[in-house]
Amino acid sequence: MADLRGAVTATPAVRSPREPPSRARPAERGLARSKALLDAYLHEAAFAGLGVGIALAPFWFGGNRPIVWSLSAAYLGALTLLYELGLAASAREHPIALKRIGYPALAFAATALWLVLQMSALTPAGYHQPIWRMASEALGRAIPGAISLDRDESYWALVRLMTLGLAFWLALQTGRSPERAKRAVALIAALGAAYASYGIVAFFVFPRTTLWFDKLSYFDSVTSTFVNRNSYATYAGIGLIAALTLSFGAYAEASRRHGGGLRTLASLVAASAGTGGAWLAAAFVIGVALILTGSRGGVSASLFGLLAFAILAAARGRKRGLGAGVGLLVGLLVVALAFFAFGDFFAERLAEQGFNSDDRLAVYRLTWLSIEDSPWLGFGYGTFRQVFSMYRDSSIGPFGVWDLAHDSYLELLQGLGAPMAVAFLSAIAVLIARCAYAALTRRRSASAAVAAVAATMIVMLHSFVDFSMQMQGVALTWTALIGFGVAQSWGSRVSTSG
Repeated sequence: MADLRGAVTATPAVRSPREPPSRARPAERGLARSKALLDAYLHEAAFAGLGVGIALAPFWFGGNRPIVWSLSAAYLGALTLLYELGLAASAREHPIALKRIGYPALAFAATALWLVLQMSALTPAGYHQPIWRMASEALGRAIPGAISLDRDESYWALVRLMTLGLAFWLALQTGRSPERAKRAVALIAALGAAYASYGIVAFFVFPRTTLWFDKLSYFDSVTSTFVNRNSYATYAGIGLIAALTLSFGAYAEASRRHGGGLRTLASLVAASAGTGGAWLAAAFVIGVALILTGSRGGVSASLFGLLAFAILAAARGRKRGLGAGVGLLVGLLVVALAFFAFGDFFAERLAEQGFNSDDRLAVYRLTWLSIEDSPWLGFGYGTFRQVFSMYRDSSIGPFGVWDLAHDSYLELLQGLGAPMAVAFLSAIAVLIARCAYAALTRRRSASAAVAAVAATMIVMLHSFVDFSMQMQGVALTWTALIGFGVAQSWGSRVSTSG
């Protein structure tokens, strides 16, 4: 019986005279190579297209204009559609299947659907805001009601949400390649340095203009292409983290290539004169611009982001040797140098105003009162200005328009209602947890994950006292960075396409 099995095994396969193996197998291999090449081109094109979107997002006043959000939504929507059609045409699977991000995807879809329902007149009349009934009575004709206080504003909130979702999806799929994920971090760092350089030049040479428009405020602060210095400070903080992450990686890689001794020292010197030094220079420029914003919240949040980066880098550096320690130390020294050289402006503003803001505290109190009046359904996301005008009282001065709460979490609760706001924020927490896991456990290809976690520290902390996350330049950059970080949270040997 054993001899029979051996004979069967040794028997050559029957070959069809019509398809000689000498021709069929090379043809199949050639077809496989062609498909792989087309797949690589498809993902490179999608990655490049996303990079253009990330680069342009902060340009026009930080992206905080309806027309800019519309253009970005149309552009990223078309790019995503072409990418999906390309995958379908080549019969290829997504590099990362949707089920790999099951809960965040479900929470995102539920949030988008809830926004649609908030604008809809099909919801029960008992859920609608009383102002719609009052308007009908005042005008003497029926006006369709809605949960949202202002359908137009909720529509724009939905546009912004979907735009960020598209950016995340493209980053997630194209960032499965470790090389592309690292290039994404490099792009964010380079853009941070470029916008910082412009901001510094504008601050000293033409401080009363932004781009070619006259400034309305913040003449004594670096704002780069942003209108608000606080929002730009958050953007600069993200760029700073990206630059330091790459610098740290360059030093760690230099140490990894050589076991120790003089060769390691020589490679560290070479890193300082090459890639590592270039990213340190970028970090210094961004650090100077960050300090010159004078943003108390932005600078403070960035310091906590630096702390998160230092903790992650130190944890990774235990396994990476001397180069990792040198990279971390030099990076922090460069940031410290920027603070010491240009920190007088920030220190003076902090001494004059401290961290207190009576008006903001009053706004927080009134916003919380509005949340208590509609805790489950919300008032419709994006309608803060309309809602706040109904609650504003004498605790706030009579001048000025408060169109944002200066606290993104309160706006989420007020707009979406507590259940959906909690679900949305918990989805973000799940994604960041994946990035943190990758940052601590992956031996290589963790740059995007490390940068995403540290940048999230900046964004999340600053969102308690300002509205940077509602600026497209910040939101799109940060969202894409999370996508790249999550894409690298699975090891290279793990199949994520199914």
